[in-house]
Amino acid sequence: MARTRFITHYCAYCRKDTKMEVVGGVQQADAPVTDIVKSWYRCTKCKHSALLALDSKALERKAGHVPIDREQCVSYSKEKVYTIGGFIYHSEWDDVGKIVRKDKTSDGYQSIVVAFEKLGERKLLENVQFTNEDIVAPN
Repeated sequence: MARTRFITHYCAYCRKDTKMEVVGGVQQADAPVTDIVKSWYRCTKCKHSALLALDSKALERKAGHVPIDREQCVSYSKEKVYTIGGFIYHSEWDDVGKIVRKDKTSDGYQSIVVAFEKLGERKLLENVQFTNEDIVAPN
């Protein structure tokens, strides 16, 4: 089994599932030298560390990535409204991703955070309504 550097796990400090990076391992006294039973993981958001004991099957589930089928995806448009857990295809980036969460930007627009397969997490606008005042005529 190939070892991965990141897993998704519940961060007790952030109080949600976050991406965690492995930063070290701890050996058990009776375990072989090459067998790491517990590992230190650091939350990539809040930088707090935790000692986690994950068996190999749990690591495979957390590291295992199921590719997203293009037919399941909805084409992205900033005028549409999306649901968490849905799949998006972004035509300009030619990438598919899963909607992780919804946020509100500082200027009041609604946004979604999408975990793309190639690009990673990106924030995109949703439910943007244009009015005639927003359209600027060329000179």
